[in-house]
Amino acid sequence: MLNIIFDLDDTLYDTAKPFFQVLDRYMPERGCSDARSYALFREHCDIAFELFAAGKLTLAESHVMRTQGTFAELGQQLDAENAYRFQLDYQSMQGKIRLSSAMTQMLDKLKNKNANLSIFTNGPEKHQMMKYEALGLEKWFPRSRMFISESIGYAKPHPEAFAFVEKALHADKEEILFIGDSLDNDILGGQGAGWSTVWFNHRQQDDRNGGWADVTVHSLTEMHAAINEKMQSSNKGE
Repeated sequence: MLNIIFDLDDTLYDTAKPFFQVLDRYMPERGCSDARSYALFREHCDIAFELFAAGKLTLAESHVMRTQGTFAELGQQLDAENAYRFQLDYQSMQGKIRLSSAMTQMLDKLKNKNANLSIFTNGPEKHQMMKYEALGLEKWFPRSRMFISESIGYAKPHPEAFAFVEKALHADKEEILFIGDSLDNDILGGQGAGWSTVWFNHRQQDDRNGGWADVTVHSLTEMHAAINEKMQSSNKGE
């Protein structure tokens, strides 16, 4: 039976909303678009997370680093104290995140079809579990199917992380569909593991002319259609 695995951040919920709720307090006027501001933040998040995952920074240091780096590129210097305060405010807003009604409806429909649903996310376990609880994801995703890089010991896109999830699900590669927003971590990592992939490119990122994903979608409607098509194909093959 098909195993449908979702990334968490910026796939199941929109990470930009809590970010801008806080950024607007610290920097109401910016010299670039919201899209560019958020893209810079995500770039610095990825850099800082890699250093944290490698044991070169503490979690708090990684948060300060990514915030200071983002603000510097937006034209404002932020000292470590205020960068850490920004993180605390951002984390507070993340505790109030909610799924969109469209995502809730899609997950309900998949659950009604008895789909095997899992989450595969990078990040610290405590922080990601806070989001899991805030979003009420236990309704669709059992805790045993919540895979977090810190507890796995490897982060996406490392092959060992994908192998861990595959083994834990007792699934063959052909039985896995992975949906994520990150071209590098989710799509290239998933393709390298031999999984089918759906790239949720709702921020219109450049695919570097690679056509890497099996399917690229830009909305939840398109995502749901791609999942249904894969489920139908999988059922025919059984």
